[in-house]
Amino acid sequence: MATTIYLIRHSGPFVEIDNYSNGNKVLWSEFNKNMILSPKGEKNAKRLCNVEELRNISELYSSNSSRAIETAKYLSELNNLKIKLDDRINEREFGVKYFDEIPENFAKDSLENKELKFGTGESLNELDTRFKNFINELLDNKKDNAVIVLHGIILLSYLKTICTHFTYNGKNFEIKFNNNIVLNGKPNNPSIYKIQYDENKTVINVEQIEIIN
Repeated sequence: MATTIYLIRHSGPFVEIDNYSNGNKVLWSEFNKNMILSPKGEKNAKRLCNVEELRNISELYSSNSSRAIETAKYLSELNNLKIKLDDRINEREFGVKYFDEIPENFAKDSLENKELKFGTGESLNELDTRFKNFINELLDNKKDNAVIVLHGIILLSYLKTICTHFTYNGKNFEIKFNNNIVLNGKPNNPSIYKIQYDENKTVINVEQIEIIN
């Protein structure tokens, strides 16, 4: 019997903060964790409640960032579930103190070489390890129809490990699972990815779920 887990990339953040416009004076940890949703992001997060499959979920998890929690809150209210936070689904540790220290093309280079890391930060292999540990725990505990609200880099790195085709040219992704298109272009904020596993924790299906207006 298949177990289903939904991975949701958080909705669009609000970034028009003047104090944050000078990247070499912005503490990355503060900027990253405290970034809230934009008004449009709030509307799009609320649209998640229109997705029939998300109207009867068993568990709801989120990273500890404001934008992820604010995305999850609508599903929390809809399903009468408390949001559970877990460090294993938090944003990647980039290993920088200030925002503008993140190297150019770091995301693309990291996806091409998952051992790549900067400073005291995490490689994508290390990120994958903690996230897979979390997923395996859900599967061991039979947490079917669980929703995880997380960040783009964790999501994309995980999709690369489980999908049969994954390319990224620095602008657009082409991701397939058994010849079925999962993503062709850029991932939206928010976007929903339905992952199904068999009783041996093997991925048997990956698809993107449309968000209804």
